[in-house]
Amino acid sequence: MRNINNSIQSSAELTAFVNHEMRQDGRYHPNLGGVTRSGMANHFPMTIMSLAALGGSDTDIKRFKSHWPASRYRSLIEDLGLRDTDSVTLNNWPDYLGKAEFLIEFKRVFLEGLTNLGAERFIHHALNIMADSLPMGLFHPLIKLSFARMQGDDALIADALAYFAIRYQDLYGELGSMKTDEASSIDVSDVSDVSDGQDALLTSWGRAALKVESGEVKLSTSGASLPVSETLCGSSTVHQLALNQGFSITEANFSCQIAEICKAAAALYLYEPALTTLHAVTSAQALVDLTLSLQNSDRKLAVKLWQRYWIWLTGLYLEKGAPKLTFSGVYSAADLLPDWNSLAKTAVKIDEVHEIKMVFSCKWLAQNLEDHEIYRIVASQVLAEYE
Repeated sequence: MRNINNSIQSSAELTAFVNHEMRQDGRYHPNLGGVTRSGMANHFPMTIMSLAALGGSDTDIKRFKSHWPASRYRSLIEDLGLRDTDSVTLNNWPDYLGKAEFLIEFKRVFLEGLTNLGAERFIHHALNIMADSLPMGLFHPLIKLSFARMQGDDALIADALAYFAIRYQDLYGELGSMKTDEASSIDVSDVSDVSDGQDALLTSWGRAALKVESGEVKLSTSGASLPVSETLCGSSTVHQLALNQGFSITEANFSCQIAEICKAAAALYLYEPALTTLHAVTSAQALVDLTLSLQNSDRKLAVKLWQRYWIWLTGLYLEKGAPKLTFSGVYSAADLLPDWNSLAKTAVKIDEVHEIKMVFSCKWLAQNLEDHEIYRIVASQVLAEYE
């Protein structure tokens, strides 16, 4: 089996040290200790890529590495007794989804698929099959895949897809059996003003909140935020509340709507900074990265993925108490904040992995999707204690 150590692909935008560290990461199991379902083991490659993108030097990254408790979070795959039995093939790999014991077989098969089809085509093929597991592990497989694609090494991409495969769990229930156009046209008989943009999004969430608050629909949001948000993905009630209140995601309006969704994720984080709302932003950025490259012929896949993200985000919004969000006054508030260069310089000197990645995601969204000041406000809030 070709593995990460035999890869010769490197990113010209990264230093030799960072490329080496990324390649070495393929030797480690993506789950914490190789046995749990925690994603902490994935933070190292994601963070060094974020540090590099924020302008961090090799010295900055080595400093971070010296503080990273690798022995606590990472286990070598070769020490875990996994074997390649040649059970998994390019034709049958969907039958093995969710089975962690087939990690190295998934890596072999996905590397073969990437070689045969090319990275973009195979990534899209795999995402289409695994879309109903999109939010698993607070989107860590998705985020890992985005970083791997940025670096460009097929073996890294195969690693990320294999992580996606072993973490697979169908979270969307009946929605998963719908075709994209069916989900797009989910009963909208009670909404006459379906439209695009920020107002439509906030109005849609307001309508959903009113239905819950009035008791018109019953929804249980008690419990820990992470499992509740995953459970809500499979609720047909949440499907209706997300897709049937005036905010639609279609092939025609896809580019406009994802910009609004990302700002909504940022606004929800500002309302309640938490692990789930932070990952709402970092995962949205990863999904933008993976779907902006889709050609017009692949827009159905983009719609499929973003509808699922939007359902998850709507569930999280309701779990957080359906706050009344607004973007008004954002620009005036941002005038008093540091610029992106200053924020990046601060971020590369800290050690907290989530905060580094959050600043990276916000900066990336401002530079690649929409230069909206809400992202600088979020990054500034994340770094406030360090300034």
